[in-house]
Amino acid sequence: MGYQTNGQNEEAITKGRSLRRLGIIAAGIGLGSVVAYLISKAFRSQTRAPERPEHIVDDRGTGQEKAARMLLKLRDRAFDASDEKLAVALGRPVEEIVGWSAGHELIDDDVVMKVRGIALHRGVHIE
Repeated sequence: MGYQTNGQNEEAITKGRSLRRLGIIAAGIGLGSVVAYLISKAFRSQTRAPERPEHIVDDRGTGQEKAARMLLKLRDRAFDASDEKLAVALGRPVEEIVGWSAGHELIDDDVVMKVRGIALHRGVHIE
């Protein structure tokens, strides 16, 4: 009584093959998405930081790159990585802070002096 007929046996084999094919397709889609993610991550990591012109900011020879690093370190370490809080402390608009961070605007000597003074006052190492 527990025997399958030839038609039932073929149906079970067909279902098994279909499920196996479906599993292979799902695994292929998953593997493809992992490869696509890794490739996109590799391309994103190759993007360089914005190039800033070699403009000396102060009498210490601070260039735009160093000034931008100091600004970002102060923002991250003393102002909870908030452009808004840093803008208030420097007395500048937020758009200007974002422009400096992105490398679209030049950082002037007044900003560098304020950044150093605030860092000294708050005990934050930025250089």
